[in-house]
Amino acid sequence: MKGWLLFLCLNLTILDPSAVLANLFVATEAAKPYFDQHPEVLRLMLVNGVLRLALVVASLYAGISLWRGLAGAPAIAGKYLLAVFAYSAVAPFLPVMAGAREYSSDKIIALNCLNSLITMVYVVAWYIYLKRSRRVKATYRGDP
Repeated sequence: MKGWLLFLCLNLTILDPSAVLANLFVATEAAKPYFDQHPEVLRLMLVNGVLRLALVVASLYAGISLWRGLAGAPAIAGKYLLAVFAYSAVAPFLPVMAGAREYSSDKIIALNCLNSLITMVYVVAWYIYLKRSRRVKATYRGDP
């Protein structure tokens, strides 16, 4: 395993999960003072936390599958990337769905939209790589 495929494995198993967990920890610590007085903020953090932790587990599974050369690993990684894309499309609207819209300024919503867009571009790039890479095809012969 080398090149971009190795980098993808590192992203899926180490970098992405670490970034998500660090972000969850920082965001939760920042929001803790509001939990008692504003239960909708707690609800937002719980919903977002559960979704992001599920993505961390899926990321680890996809990365380990690729790293071990398991049959179907590119398809597993592709499904994970699609899940991240879907989450990124919904994430900017989570405050509204959790009833915490009044605690999200227009500036924060705009930053969330920008972050989601950047994530979606990242996901599309890796998805295209998985589908078109000769290294992936050579490493996982017989996979769709």
